[in-house]
Amino acid sequence: MLKLILLILSVAVLISGCFNKQMLKEQLAEAIRENPEIVLDAMRERKMDMLVILEQGISEREKLKREARLEAEIKNPLKPQIRAERIMLGNADAPVTIVEYSDFLCPYCSKGASVVSKLAQDQPDKYRVIFKHLPMHAKSRELSLNFEAIALFDKAKAYQFHNLVFERQKELYDDNSGVVLSNILGEVGVDPEQVRKIANSAQVQQYLLDDGKEAGEFKINATPTFLINGVVVRGYLPVDMFENKVNLILEKSTQNAADATQEGELCEDCLNQM
Repeated sequence: MLKLILLILSVAVLISGCFNKQMLKEQLAEAIRENPEIVLDAMRERKMDMLVILEQGISEREKLKREARLEAEIKNPLKPQIRAERIMLGNADAPVTIVEYSDFLCPYCSKGASVVSKLAQDQPDKYRVIFKHLPMHAKSRELSLNFEAIALFDKAKAYQFHNLVFERQKELYDDNSGVVLSNILGEVGVDPEQVRKIANSAQVQQYLLDDGKEAGEFKINATPTFLINGVVVRGYLPVDMFENKVNLILEKSTQNAADATQEGELCEDCLNQM
């Protein structure tokens, strides 16, 4: 039916001796308004094609939303608190700052931590990584407190603890007696009583409170979440994809900075130049 109407309209236009696109458009619209079942019949006949078009439209819309959000965050990056005494990997003057909000018992956090740690260790002049906590369980909170306590007196041992905990997540999750944690502290070579005492201190407790408050202010409610120079990246990405994301952010940030410095000509002393 639709093909028949299109054919009749096309013939009518040809007979008239001119091709008026606007007229044809109006005639088609009028035909569809008077016979809306035409469209429905066509959609029923091509259901799979319609589904593909719909999925492509949704995908494109989501892509545009992501791009718009990225542009907005690059122009107005988040500003996490970075304390000099908190543990950090990489060079303090590195051009890329990664703030990682993590949970020691989250499987994807383990993968994400491995990625950003590798970047900071392999390219310390490009990356610095600050580890922050968003524990979702009482056990992961205890692990976070232990990590921060060790970091106050030995940062190298703190990252050794960090790596061992991520490696033994399953054991720690199932451990109700505290044996696995005690074994890890023994392997790291720290005094458990000293760690416990520091972990209960107001300073370490405040670190976790501040991390949680900051995450809430930034609307971060899942782990792992990363801030790359203040731009939010949610979830685990393999190292190559993570680096691509970093380079994209750097490229767009540089472009925005260049655009911001472009100004029209100014005359500071026009009268003397006349």
